[in-house]
Amino acid sequence: MLRFYVCQFKKVTIPKWTCSMASLPPRRNPTPTKISKQNLTPFQILLQMGFPKHRAEKALAATGHRGVQLASDWLLAHVNDPLLDDNSPREYILYVCPTGTFLNQLQSFWLKSFNLCGWNGAHNFTPHITLVSFFKAPDEDALHLALSLKTVMERQGAVLNESLKLESYMSPNFMGFFVAEEHADYLKRIAMQYVKEVSNAIISDTYEQFDALTACFPWCTTTTARCIPRGSRSINLEPHVKSLHLTLAYQFPNSQYQQLKALVEELDSNVSCNWELRLYSRDPRITGKQVYKVIHPYTPTECDELELRTGDYLYLSSEALANSPDCWVEGTSWLTGLSGLLPESYTERTAESDAWTLHKKVSINSVTPTANPKQVELKSSGASSASNSSIEPSVLNNEEVSAPSPPIVQEIEMELGSIKENFYENLIDIQRHIMAEDVVGEPTYRNVFIMRHGERIDFTFGSWVPYCFDETGNYVRKDLNMPKLLPERKGGQKAYAKDSPLTNMGMFQARLVGETLKDQNITIDHVYCSPSFRCVQTCDSVLQGMHRKNELLIKIEPGLFEWMAWYPPETVPDWMTPEELTKAGYNIDENYVAMVSEQEIKDSRENCEQFYLRSAFVTRSALSSDPRGNVLLVGHTATLDTCSRELIGKKPRSGSEMTKVIQKIPYCSMALVRGKEDKWELHEPPCLPLTHSVNQRFDWKVLL
Repeated sequence: MLRFYVCQFKKVTIPKWTCSMASLPPRRNPTPTKISKQNLTPFQILLQMGFPKHRAEKALAATGHRGVQLASDWLLAHVNDPLLDDNSPREYILYVCPTGTFLNQLQSFWLKSFNLCGWNGAHNFTPHITLVSFFKAPDEDALHLALSLKTVMERQGAVLNESLKLESYMSPNFMGFFVAEEHADYLKRIAMQYVKEVSNAIISDTYEQFDALTACFPWCTTTTARCIPRGSRSINLEPHVKSLHLTLAYQFPNSQYQQLKALVEELDSNVSCNWELRLYSRDPRITGKQVYKVIHPYTPTECDELELRTGDYLYLSSEALANSPDCWVEGTSWLTGLSGLLPESYTERTAESDAWTLHKKVSINSVTPTANPKQVELKSSGASSASNSSIEPSVLNNEEVSAPSPPIVQEIEMELGSIKENFYENLIDIQRHIMAEDVVGEPTYRNVFIMRHGERIDFTFGSWVPYCFDETGNYVRKDLNMPKLLPERKGGQKAYAKDSPLTNMGMFQARLVGETLKDQNITIDHVYCSPSFRCVQTCDSVLQGMHRKNELLIKIEPGLFEWMAWYPPETVPDWMTPEELTKAGYNIDENYVAMVSEQEIKDSRENCEQFYLRSAFVTRSALSSDPRGNVLLVGHTATLDTCSRELIGKKPRSGSEMTKVIQKIPYCSMALVRGKEDKWELHEPPCLPLTHSVNQRFDWKVLL
């Protein structure tokens, strides 16, 4: 009956996800309980949420390692970014930036020069002195780059007790301040020390690559001592005299010289000022582009157009701007990574540094700054100002520089059109009718138990596959918490890398749940399980605990798998077939026809709402397949919410809301939905919470 209805509705394709692993050999057990979660890093939490390793690293680097929530919001916003899985490294730059009164003077100068003479090259960046020009580093090293900055300044004698001395310079093509020689030498030493700290993390041990990094010094002309091993040589550079500078204006017409000169002369560079080292990074897509800020929202009317959200930043090429015949240009969104055509009149140019990420800022001097005058009120006429959602305030904005606030993550999801055109929602309506028609006589209450799998090997032991399989592909147990044996499967160890088994603790957790259900006289009549091996093992262990393994057949349902938006195509697991699972000793219903096929899941693209609807469709179908009896659904973290949400009459959560909820769902958590006909409610589950402490790996050699 179900398949008859499937043919009558237009399908909406749905997104792809993946099984990710941590990257290190055996480490402490990060069981996501209330106790152990306090010890997890943001990276480990993102892995537990199901994000692939490279995506988690990319998100943390793009958001300056400011926590799980901001990183997960970034991932949700970039779920359709075509370069989400691209491994191009971010570009980093090290600045020294003024604060307080002197910063206010500079911002006022920038505003006046913009209103008087228009845009020049200096308006493209926040006021700064460049210590290290742009260099590239992999995402996994972003945190090290930031912490190294703090390490350098914590050394004895690193902090100055006076303000930097500046000397003004004006010519027909450049205006700015040069750093006095005594302080220029100090800044160069800081920069060189920083490079020594980070070089091992971002480059290999070759002199050419080291010189490539030192070439990022804007004040460097040559390097010396190239033949001395890095570990012992001193890095000597021959700087240009007084080359460290703070630019006020450049790339301006000669006719504007006198006007700009008069504005520069109003600045007081002798004012006491605290300066900060700041490490920024940028998306490599910005390189060679101009940055524009969206000032009016726009909803696309054609498939090649880009949706505009007020406050977002766009990367536009100067060629596209110059050659556009109709004021429509192609651009890329900072917020989503998507590209498309957009109306230029809905945007205005702003500083490129507005779209950068601030990773770390550390003070380099300690002085009592001159009292701040009342801050200059900035008008919006003709000038760009950064919004509260920007990573760094615009150079034309005189707000105090502060840590970036999270971006406004609206729903970055595909438009569904009329809600009744959604494939799964149509089928859910059908299932409601089937349930109503099939019930004869007085309906009875039914229970739907929804459960997350137990502790998985990859989150406990990291990159376990190379560690636990020998050269011939045979599994070798390396810890008591690992299973003694693993069943044979197509793809061997590579398949296990994408489809992790449970630890022994994970199977014990699931058996405890089964024993509790038995003790509470709970009956289960129908069992549905995600095709992930960890879920099959969990389901089997629950049935063992209930002493009903040989009575109940497990129906493998791909529709219970995780949100495919988290899985790049190359990392989608190749699940074990029902035949392989049966051969391995699991009681599988080999005649079961899945509600959502495996191929449909792997070929699909879905937004968060469609993920909820797909899960709701599976739940309704499971209930309608037999009008009586209790149902057990075994899946993943999000399954507890996505399979119960529609049933209790609530709308799907947004992607960001869902990520907040799933962080609070540890291994073997269970939800209970009880009801009849179309009246269902969440109830307290029959199982007590399962909490245990971290037990780190023991090395007997510590006793030597």
